[in-house]
Amino acid sequence: MKKFLLHISLSFVVLTLLSSLGYSQTKNELEQRKKRTQEEIKLTNQLLDQTEKNKSAGLNKLLIINKRIGLRERLINEISIEIDVLETEISQKNIKIVELENELVQLKKEYARMIYFAYKNRNSNDRLMFILSSEDFNQAYRRMKYFQQYTKYRKNQAEKIVVTQKNLEYETEQLKEQKGEKIKLLANKEKERGHLTNEKSKKNTEVNRLKRKESELRKKIRKNEKIMRQLKNAIADLIAKEAEANKTYKTLTANEELISQDFKDARGKLMWPINNGVVIGEFGEHPHPVLKGVKIKNDGIDIATTKDAVVKSVFEGEVKRVMAVPGANMAIIVRHGHYLTLYSNIVNVSVKPGDIIPEGHKIGEVYYTIEGESSVLHLGIYEERKALNPKNWLRRL
Repeated sequence: MKKFLLHISLSFVVLTLLSSLGYSQTKNELEQRKKRTQEEIKLTNQLLDQTEKNKSAGLNKLLIINKRIGLRERLINEISIEIDVLETEISQKNIKIVELENELVQLKKEYARMIYFAYKNRNSNDRLMFILSSEDFNQAYRRMKYFQQYTKYRKNQAEKIVVTQKNLEYETEQLKEQKGEKIKLLANKEKERGHLTNEKSKKNTEVNRLKRKESELRKKIRKNEKIMRQLKNAIADLIAKEAEANKTYKTLTANEELISQDFKDARGKLMWPINNGVVIGEFGEHPHPVLKGVKIKNDGIDIATTKDAVVKSVFEGEVKRVMAVPGANMAIIVRHGHYLTLYSNIVNVSVKPGDIIPEGHKIGEVYYTIEGESSVLHLGIYEERKALNPKNWLRRL
């Protein structure tokens, strides 16, 4: 029976520890996510500062504002989750405090009874007579051991009271800190809601400004579509030429097959091509942010970044093509076995066709307009001719 109770007690302790570790991990993850979101918001602020003075800033400004609105909403949601987790912890802490208070009351009652009993039997002669009046030696021994154990038990009870009192004080202090933390989080949440309202107001102002430039926007859409066609054609042309040279584009050397498999295995773990950036153009087909009924298609993602941002290869591979694309500056295609990565809107190119480059190798810099428009890198990932969503391949920030 004792072994069974000991097993139950140990199981309870283990479960409590695992629960505590799990909670701590969740709280740390929430903190990290919130920190990353705040860093992205800080970057969008920096990007918008670059365009703020330019009254003629185009669509990218609106896209960055949209991104910042999304980040604000995400941050508010993360703060809300953090508040919920904290409220659960506060509730559990209150239950623990009540349990400790009840335990302390019981300990003090028991100790009071023992003190009273000790007072009633304080005369050492009475104790001695109680032992000497035993019927035999065994009974006398048991009575003597009883007094010894009683004294020890009373001492233990006194120590338990001190420990429980300290635990209660600690838990109460922790509860006080948690309530203070909750108040701060609620204040931050309200502050972010205020920021979000201002962001939406800025967005409406920017949308109204851009609507007055409808013809210019439609012209830019056609220009971007032409750029995307040129990039797709460059990919198709490259593959066609390699297919002709190899009779089939699937013919790779053993080393190329290995790189191809390594690239495939790196899905979700590829490094980002720039150190600081936010995605303002998502993969796929989306409604135009200003023009109703108009959709824009993107075979990659567009990453807004800071001035003079360095572009790096996301994986080891061979530079296959470096070409000028009107409206997108320079574009670079790197092959990784059956996969290709495409980087466009680049200047100061530092690689040439035939170069074998490692992961993280500098290939150029993102173009930055003197008018103050944000720097935007276009990144595409292809499995031969098939366009893939780069966000599914890049590691989560």
